[in-house]
Amino acid sequence: MRVLSAVKPVGLDIVMNKPNRSKYYDSNHNSSLLNLPVMRAAYSDRTAWLMARCSELAYVEFEAGQEQQLRDSLKELGLEFVRGFSRDATCACLARNDRFAVLAFRGTTQDYRNILTDMDIRFYRDKSGARISDGFSKAYALVQDDIAAAVGALAVSLPLYITGHSLGGALAVIASTRIQPSDRIAACYTYGCPRVGTGEFASQLWKVPVYRQVHSSDIVPRVPFGFGYRQAGDLRYIERSGALIEDPNSIGLFFSFVLSLVTNFKRVFENHRIAGYVASLQDWALYRLKLDKDMQAAYAAAHGSAPAKTLSSSGSVAH
Repeated sequence: MRVLSAVKPVGLDIVMNKPNRSKYYDSNHNSSLLNLPVMRAAYSDRTAWLMARCSELAYVEFEAGQEQQLRDSLKELGLEFVRGFSRDATCACLARNDRFAVLAFRGTTQDYRNILTDMDIRFYRDKSGARISDGFSKAYALVQDDIAAAVGALAVSLPLYITGHSLGGALAVIASTRIQPSDRIAACYTYGCPRVGTGEFASQLWKVPVYRQVHSSDIVPRVPFGFGYRQAGDLRYIERSGALIEDPNSIGLFFSFVLSLVTNFKRVFENHRIAGYVASLQDWALYRLKLDKDMQAAYAAAHGSAPAKTLSSSGSVAH
């Protein structure tokens, strides 16, 4: 009988994908791996509606004597106005409560400087080498330092949501790559956001959840055309019926938009309005809440237990 020697095959560690522990793990420097981004937030119908309202309120001209109106409106949403940012038509506001903070950017207005920003589609190459719209990049740079200081003054434990509509959405996306540390950013919600940069820029957003809401017949998310511009983030598509679809079939999406373009050209601009996004998302969130409530009631009836309680926006317990 032939006896086989216990010889370890050459390259067994490689075949078994056994990692080199000393290369990837250092017990003295593993704190960064254990510091998990626990502030990250999954998509929520109610949050999508709330961020749409904040994006809508970003249009309130606090810099022109309407700050109290903005404060009152934010208070109705359970938020406290922290401060506004305004420089050369780039505007944003920061608000907070005990559970989270919101940074909302204003979109395109009739100010010619906003229009020039939208039209400047030349590429700017940032420090990472990614190419983004020169107009959007310059617009964000105007308020970048002030925003960094204001966000830095917030409690580190306070998650930050970033949001915006139209041009404001583009600035929100850029902010999601610039605000540090990125682990404090819960998510970025955009509405009718145009394309901001190339695929290289889109790859920078893999750490921060970006949820972009697009109405079926909104033309702005489809521009600029060509030149290597790409959309970034997880798509939530609002159908004509008001239903929300995650990552719809791209071919069906294209033909649906073409149909809207041909049958009612005016609609592709009307459905870009932030008020339309707010209304659609409110209806959808209420519909989903009703479904959830009905399911809880049916479960309780079947098992003889009380329906579960949920947290209200103020943090108190509510049904």
